[in-house]
Amino acid sequence: MSAPTLYIVTGSYLKPKADIAAVTSSHREWLDQHYRSGLFLVSGRMVSGAGGVILAKAESQSELEAIFAQDPFVLEGCSEYSYVAFTPVKRGKGIEIDGVDLVE
Repeated sequence: MSAPTLYIVTGSYLKPKADIAAVTSSHREWLDQHYRSGLFLVSGRMVSGAGGVILAKAESQSELEAIFAQDPFVLEGCSEYSYVAFTPVKRGKGIEIDGVDLVE
């Protein structure tokens, strides 16, 4: 089995914290939907507070862009996203990805 393409998706906040906070609940529901589908692997807020990071497993960047267009943060003008695609070749025990060699 070949390794999947993973994406590091970074979101940059475009509005003040109060505006972000007002949409966060809807954004988290949106995230949960995509965790359940297997698209998202891990996510969190940047330590700097400037936005967030999501690790996603997708067939294409265009697939991701269509999904992220429905993120409440995007719909409310709170965030914009950028995408970096990569093919993993190694992984640690903390993450399970079919087709990627485990280093023990």
